[in-house]
Amino acid sequence: LQRGLKELTYSSLCLPEDIAMRGVDTLPNYYYRDDGLKVWKITERFVQKMVNFYYPNDHNVGEDTELQNWIKDVNFGLLDCPTSGMPASLNTAKELIKFLTMVIFTCSAQHNAVNYAQFEYCSWMPNASPTMRQPPPSMKGVTTEDDILESIANVSNTIYTNTTIWLLTHKSTDFVRLGTYPDKRFTENKPQQIMKEFLEDLMQLDTEIEKRNKSLEIPYLYMKPSNIENSISI
Repeated sequence: LQRGLKELTYSSLCLPEDIAMRGVDTLPNYYYRDDGLKVWKITERFVQKMVNFYYPNDHNVGEDTELQNWIKDVNFGLLDCPTSGMPASLNTAKELIKFLTMVIFTCSAQHNAVNYAQFEYCSWMPNASPTMRQPPPSMKGVTTEDDILESIANVSNTIYTNTTIWLLTHKSTDFVRLGTYPDKRFTENKPQQIMKEFLEDLMQLDTEIEKRNKSLEIPYLYMKPSNIENSISI
């Protein structure tokens, strides 16, 4: 966990930067990237409209003490890691828009893509054995099939793990899709119109992905807006 926290960077949480950093911006048939970047762009447009409504200029952003305390709490949670690149303060609307887009995307679309794909991958236990019952081999080229079978998880551990993963990836009965806000926290007309436009943009993308998926042998569903929960709910 400590090593993972040290390797976590602000850029890695921002999908456009992460895609470029990993050099997969031109990889063919990479639907996580293709669909994810569209969701990111729609979310960013939504956030920009909302921020511009509530913060007419950069001075309003820098003077918001609750906002500045919030970003301090975020950095405290990350142990103020100096290599993370996480902003220590938010002083402009541009900085705030990027950060809020990252938060919304991470807690909705990114979580959806990572979490709900687990069962499809891990239910075939050799893909992700939850236990190792034998020490790893110390030499190359000498491992046999029997060695592998004796090392990977037994039936009991496989069942326990797959049951847990199935529960983690099973959509809740009170599923709330991205772009819907049943709590009605924003009552002004302008924000309500912005939220309506956000949902309309997501629904249009949903239709585009649905059409694309019909031509695929294995459809990619994890960045399809109608499948994305509004936030992490496990």
